[in-house]
Formats: sequence, structure tokens, C-alpha cells
Amino acid sequence: MPVKQDLPNLLPVDLYGLTNEDKTRFAEEMRLGMTSPQHAILSQKALAVHPNKIKSARIQQIIKRLLEVASSQQRGNRQRKQKRTLVGLAAPQIGEPVRIIVVDTQITQARKKSGKLEVFINPEIMWRSRETEEGREGCFSAGPVWGLVRRSVAVKLRALTPEGRHTERIFEDFTARIVQHERDHLDGIRFAERIKSAKKRHWVHTEELPDYPAHIDHWPRLCSLERWEALKAGKGLA
Repeated sequence: MPVKQDLPNLLPVDLYGLTNEDKTRFAEEMRLGMTSPQHAILSQKALAVHPNKIKSARIQQIIKRLLEVASSQQRGNRQRKQKRTLVGLAAPQIGEPVRIIVVDTQITQARKKSGKLEVFINPEIMWRSRETEEGREGCFSAGPVWGLVRRSVAVKLRALTPEGRHTERIFEDFTARIVQHERDHLDGIRFAERIKSAKKRHWVHTEELPDYPAHIDHWPRLCSLERWEALKAGKGLA
């Protein structure tokens, strides 16, 4: 497949596996507490937190770790432009099989300024808008895979707070996308599995991240569902 002239920084289209830049980035993310994309916990359903256990030392420690990892990956703490800006995090992503997520509830799609990280325990989406929109997604737990995912533009979330209180919130637009993405993690679902067409599931190397958003609609290095499954199994990543 010929390389498009308007993609000057694109690596060879048939280059899969990981580049040295990829390996450096993923090693840094794991050092900060992220679970490897190959870990079985990411494909499993997480366990609900009993309300009486929310204030326990274990659950509070998990919440603390989630916030620490999340804040370390927000834009204000980034050292390199290729690093991803974290907008949400689920407990299985740090190796904890419980139903807790963290969401930046104020960040915009431009991601120019991080907002407020909020914790939701046992989150349930009670309502989704009929209106949907396709948007770009990537994930610490998906390695070099990115893509276009169609999701509802508004959701109503019911959850418990770290203090054990019940809360119901309506989220719209980019925040609604984050909530749906993180809630999926609790059921062992990653965004790549929500994409129906391989043409909208892409393999993007670290060096290419600055150019990817502008060229997402015609990204030439695709990721089939079979390749995605192989990545989860740790195959073909040399």
C-alpha cells in the first residue's frame, strides 16, 4: 500500500510489532503502575465493591493508587509530547479486579487542560442517548491500537462515592465517551472490540502520534480483529 504524501512521518505501512519508542513509552507506563495489555485481568469482569467495604483500608488504598496513577499521566505532568493524556482509568488497569473508575469530568476533547479527577464505585449506566457519535479513542491497555468508536453522546451514571454516598450524574459529549470507555473496562471490554470495521481500527506507533488525529480518516496501517486478539495474547509484538 503506498504511503500518502501528506503523511511525511508515517513509518512503513507494514510495520507492526513495537518500535523502540513504543517500548520506551509502554515501559514508562508500566513503571507508573499500569497493567500490561496482555494481562488476563483486562479481559475479565471485575467484582462489585460491597458498600460496607468502601471505607476499608484495601478499597481506600486502591482509590489512592488510581488517583496517583491518573494524576501522573495528566497533561500537566507529561514530559514528552508523544505521551498520552490520561482522561480516565479503571481499577483493572492497575491490576485490581474491582468495579472502580476514575474520570476527568472537566477535560474537553481538545485535552489542552486537565480537569477534576472523580472516583465512581460500582458505576452503572442507567440511560444512554439514542444519538451517537463516532470519536477517536486510545487506551493505556490497548498498546499501539487506536481507532474510531461510536458511542452515545449522553449517559446517566449511578454510582457510589469514596465516602459511600449514592450519586447520579448526567454526562455529555467527551465526558460521556470517557465514562462509557472506563465502564467497559469493568466488564473486560476494550474499545477495540467496540469497533465493527477494521478500517476504523488502527495500529499507530509512538512516533506517529502527533500526526494521527489529523489523518485518522485515512490511516493506512489497519489492525484487524485477529491482530488485536494476537496483541492481547502477547503475540507479534517483538
